[in-house]
Amino acid sequence: MGIFVAKFLSIPCVSHLRTFNSYGLNNGKILYTKKIMINYIAISTQIKQHWVEKGLDTKKIDVIYNVYQSSDDDALPDNDIPSISEYDGYKIFFVGRLIECKGIPFLVKGFEQIINNNINAKLFLVGDGEEENKLKEYISDLNLKQHVVFLGYKTNPQAFIRKADLLVLPSSEEGFGRVLLEAMDVGIPVIGTRIGGIPEIIENEVNGLLVNYGDVDNLKQSIIAILKDESLRLRIIQGGYETINSRFRNETYQKKLENVYDTLLGIAE
Repeated sequence: MGIFVAKFLSIPCVSHLRTFNSYGLNNGKILYTKKIMINYIAISTQIKQHWVEKGLDTKKIDVIYNVYQSSDDDALPDNDIPSISEYDGYKIFFVGRLIECKGIPFLVKGFEQIINNNINAKLFLVGDGEEENKLKEYISDLNLKQHVVFLGYKTNPQAFIRKADLLVLPSSEEGFGRVLLEAMDVGIPVIGTRIGGIPEIIENEVNGLLVNYGDVDNLKQSIIAILKDESLRLRIIQGGYETINSRFRNETYQKKLENVYDTLLGIAE
């Protein structure tokens, strides 16, 4: 609707590209956007590439990573304290929607290998979604019910991340991966897949580990490495802090965003 208004009023327009979903984008709509003064902001290089392949002009798309701000709320609800704080094994976390593209069965299968290696660990899933019941059945079939905790949706996910030994984002599709920054910010090491915008946040063995989606053995070995190799763990944690401070602060985002608007307004004049 904003694009139609922009054309009607002959004013420049900026549109944000945040997902791989094209929502009915076709040649007709692409031709229409070429008739107006419009620039795009993509949240990752992979998102940009996706939309360029759909027909948008690459010269009109700037990549600006989402800004990151720390959360001040680090208090756990009382009913969650026994299941997390009092557990003395390794705590592996997933935080996000329980939907197909998040790749949670892949994580569960890798976690099964951790249990089979006699490593004392639990997997905590923070979030809700349409795949929840299917995941519970899958976990039951693998005899992992006693090792996996569903915590449900939380308004303060970073408070839970603080209790983790490791956060894993096992997605099969991911535009960006903000939860990785939330973990880095509080000193929790991360593992992510080589999918979408995740490699634009994680530099392998510098601020996290990257695995190939679906490679269970790769995931297992990466989890064990972070849990058991203290020097690697400390290096990744330090790299995470540096990533937050160098690439995802307000000042960086603001400067790049201002450049986009200044450029577009200059064209309009």
